[in-house]
Amino acid sequence: MTDNHHLKVSPLAPIIQQAQQQLLSPDKFHSLCQQFSQKSGCKRLYFYRPNQTLLDLKHGIGTNELRKFLDYLARYVICEVKEGTETIFSLKKIWLKIGRKLNKVLLIRKRLDKPNLIILKNTMTIKVEIAGSGMIGRVARVKINNGKDLAFKAFFDPEFVWQHGPWAEIPIGIRLKYRQATKNIPEFLFASQDWAVWEWIYPDTNPQSREGGITYEQLAEEDGLTRLNPLNLSNYNPHNIRLDPGGIQKEYFGRHFYDTIRSIIFYIRKVRREGLKSLTPYLSKKMIRYILLRLVALINQRVTEKGK
Repeated sequence: MTDNHHLKVSPLAPIIQQAQQQLLSPDKFHSLCQQFSQKSGCKRLYFYRPNQTLLDLKHGIGTNELRKFLDYLARYVICEVKEGTETIFSLKKIWLKIGRKLNKVLLIRKRLDKPNLIILKNTMTIKVEIAGSGMIGRVARVKINNGKDLAFKAFFDPEFVWQHGPWAEIPIGIRLKYRQATKNIPEFLFASQDWAVWEWIYPDTNPQSREGGITYEQLAEEDGLTRLNPLNLSNYNPHNIRLDPGGIQKEYFGRHFYDTIRSIIFYIRKVRREGLKSLTPYLSKKMIRYILLRLVALINQRVTEKGK
């Protein structure tokens, strides 16, 4: 499905067009979306439409129904902390009598940790496996009706506007998708305000095997974007394809200072919301080593820039 088609059917077309032409900052993108919500009265925003192959019209699962399910899935994924947990969901649109009215509703059935269980007939099947968790959100591998694997990311604090999270990653995805910068970074597919769906990158996916497109580095040089951070190895597959686009933005004076302040605020919000124990994963030896290496890299970068 082309970008032009999305623009024809999306009420967010003006915002998407701006995001296509240049990388919008999280603050700018959030501001535009807030203005749209206030004018339209639409509280729930969706960016791009899922491909037709992900729908199951025979069982009443169109774009709206799939989006509603993914809204539900985001809440489920955020609460499910056990990596590797597999869940099978069955979806179907049914008639349900509520009081005196007969309404058509989306029926969602969930089966945990039983991948070999016989799947109910006449339903749309969605398999979900918790793949991993990071500072920003939790990722699940999603397969709809035995189709392609998709990377579904649910954000921990979607309301907060900073260099990570939905207000940063969605405009990043739109810009990279428009410029076809998908050689060494996954393609953005569609999203809402607290979740996003990306192409799933396998361990054996190689940049040389991906037809067309340009590398992120090529676009970064043209647009004046930040360099990818090579220190966080968990963000790359064995062939150096970046798995997560978070943190990409335009370079500007004082960026590191501004990013640090926003990061501190993010962690303060996290502690207030979840308690001090929520910081435990970030106090491991591996994480402390990464932070120190990152700090050294930033200092060296500043010294190099001053020496030019």
